[in-house]
Amino acid sequence: MKCLRCGNEDPAYFYKGSKGYYCRKCIRFSRILFEEEPETFDYELSQGCDEYKFEYELTKEQKEASKKCVAALKESDVLLYCVCGAGKTEISVESIAYFLSQGLKVAYAIARKEVVIELEKRFAKIFSQAQITAVYGGHHESLSGDLIICTCHQLYRYYKSFDLLIIDEVDAFPLKGNETLMNICLNASKGRIIFSTATVDEGLKKIISRRKCQTVSLFTRPSYTPLSVPEIYYRKNIFSLLCLNRIMSLMANQGMIFVSSRRDALLYYRIFSHFYSCTYVYSDLDKRKQNIEDFRKGVYRFIFATTVLERGITIKNVDVVIMNSRKIFDSSNLVQMLGRVGRGLDSKGNSYIISDRHYKTIDETLDYLRKANSYL
Repeated sequence: MKCLRCGNEDPAYFYKGSKGYYCRKCIRFSRILFEEEPETFDYELSQGCDEYKFEYELTKEQKEASKKCVAALKESDVLLYCVCGAGKTEISVESIAYFLSQGLKVAYAIARKEVVIELEKRFAKIFSQAQITAVYGGHHESLSGDLIICTCHQLYRYYKSFDLLIIDEVDAFPLKGNETLMNICLNASKGRIIFSTATVDEGLKKIISRRKCQTVSLFTRPSYTPLSVPEIYYRKNIFSLLCLNRIMSLMANQGMIFVSSRRDALLYYRIFSHFYSCTYVYSDLDKRKQNIEDFRKGVYRFIFATTVLERGITIKNVDVVIMNSRKIFDSSNLVQMLGRVGRGLDSKGNSYIISDRHYKTIDETLDYLRKANSYL
């Protein structure tokens, strides 16, 4: 037995109901019988939907990476391996336009719905003649469009539907370590896939090895500024809070302070809101969207955040502090959080890691940053 949607072959996850066997590993995405092939989703494309225009010119390096990506897709899948802020979205545009010009279906999938909403606006400006459709939890009334922007979880609706599927931040939660969700994503493609990421972990290495991907790399940002290499402080308990307070008091920019849990986000907010203008955010917070927007507008100087803000958000002139304790964050998390610094032209900032002890992941992060900066 094998579930066609999620790839499960473990007989312990197949259950025989009144209508036949079904897979319990992916049942939260809707029940599918073992004998049934998931339905594909078909729709028509608009005339001229492949026309695109940027509000600014891409750099020479971005243009080269973009052309390499299109050429590689004619032969195989692509690993688009770029540093944070290099413009992976912009680099993928020419590939999207090429497939649309051939009358082929395209989707762009990413983990978080906030990023889906932001990308919908960006792509609507780039592809002004196309219908851009965003699909995420609680927002799936319309499933068709010239370009589908969706969360990874929504790809279960599109079995074997896309000729080009771009999976952004492919090494991030919730895809990371989730074989069921990853297989659902892979099975949404009937053609090529672009795996887009700033970091490559062992799980991703296995996938791209099986699919024989070509790699397109870019290790420079449009601003040609280096990635921020953090100052490291080793402090425990109350001394870590004193260190954080000292850093916050000296900051000239807004500050994003990453913590390891929802509990810590609330705790730090309650402590520091007595002294600073600050807010907080975590994944299931009701006012998450409002708090993020208020911080973006400058209503608050500081925001305490879990990894919900480690990807997909761009704020100019921001400093980053990571409260790294109990080895919660791996090198991928650290790279992405530090990557919030210096995004966009003329954007500056500093970064800091306050850790309860020395961890190998910190060394791996510093090695990655220094290697990336060596390409400048």
